[in-house]
Amino acid sequence: MKKVLIVLGILVAIGLWYAFRPERLFTSVQVNESFPEAASASAKGMTKQPVLISKGSFHNGAHDTKGVASIYELPDGKRVLRFSEFETSNGPDVNVYVVAAKDAMDNDTVKNAGFISLGSIKGTKGDQNYDLPADLDLNKYQAVTIWCKRFSVNFGTAPLMSQGMMSASMSDQPVVLKEGQFHSVAHDTKGVATVYQLGNGNRVLRFTNFETSNGPDVNIYLVATSDASDSDTVKKAGFVSLGSIKGTKGDQNYEIPSDLELSKYNAVTVWCKRFSVNFGTAPLMEKEQKMAKAR
Repeated sequence: MKKVLIVLGILVAIGLWYAFRPERLFTSVQVNESFPEAASASAKGMTKQPVLISKGSFHNGAHDTKGVASIYELPDGKRVLRFSEFETSNGPDVNVYVVAAKDAMDNDTVKNAGFISLGSIKGTKGDQNYDLPADLDLNKYQAVTIWCKRFSVNFGTAPLMSQGMMSASMSDQPVVLKEGQFHSVAHDTKGVATVYQLGNGNRVLRFTNFETSNGPDVNIYLVATSDASDSDTVKKAGFVSLGSIKGTKGDQNYEIPSDLELSKYNAVTVWCKRFSVNFGTAPLMEKEQKMAKAR
C-alpha cells in the first residue's frame, strides 16, 4: 500500500509540474529584433519607407506591462506589429492577441470581444516583431493584448490609435471646456479632470496626476450634478458611464459620447459598481466659472 501511495504521489507531482511548469514562471527572455524587413528591402533596391499605420502604449492588466505597440505597412505590402521598449511578466503559454475592441482593461473584454492570435510571445523584454494576417481588418481589431492562455489572463493591453486619428488630434490645439480637482469621498482620490475639445470635433476627458484606490468593477461616470460628496447623490442625479477605469494611477483619457449634453453633466465620479460606492469626485467648471469663483 505504501508503495502504491508513493507511486501515486510521484504521478501527481509530475502532473502538477506539467500543468504549471514552475520553471517557466521565473524565466526572463530578452529579445532584440531589428526593424522588420529593413535589410531585405534595402537589398531589393526599394526606396519606399515603412508607413506607420497605428500606435499605442501598453498599460497594465493583471501584470506590469509597458512599452509601445506599432503597426507598420512595409514596402512589399506586408503589415507587421512591432513592440519597442517592451516589458511584461513571464508565464505559461503567453500569446500576443489583436482584439476586436478599442481597449481591454480586464479578461472578459478580450474573451467577449473576440481576438486573433499572432502566436506565442517571443520574449518578456525588448523589441520584437509579429506578422499580421493579410486580411486582418484593422478598423475592427484596435487593441493588442498579452494573453496567458493557460489561465485566461490579460497581462496588459495597448489600445491602438490610427495615424489619421493621431494627425487629426495633433492638427489643432485642444480647447479646455471644463476642469476640476478630484476630492476624496469613500477613498483617497486626487488629481485633475479636464474636458477637452479636440481639433477633429471629438471631446475627451483627461485625468492628470490622478490617483485613487483599487477596487472591483470601478468605472468613470459623468454625473448630472455640480458635485457629489456621497454615493446617493450620484445615484439620484443620474450619470453616463465612460467605461471601466484604465488605471488607479497616472494620466489617462476617456472618450465622451458625441451626443452627450455636456452642460448637464458637471462632475466626474470614480464609481465602484459592485458596491455602489463613490470613491471620489471632481466638480467640473468652465473657465468663466472658475474666474468668478476666484474673485
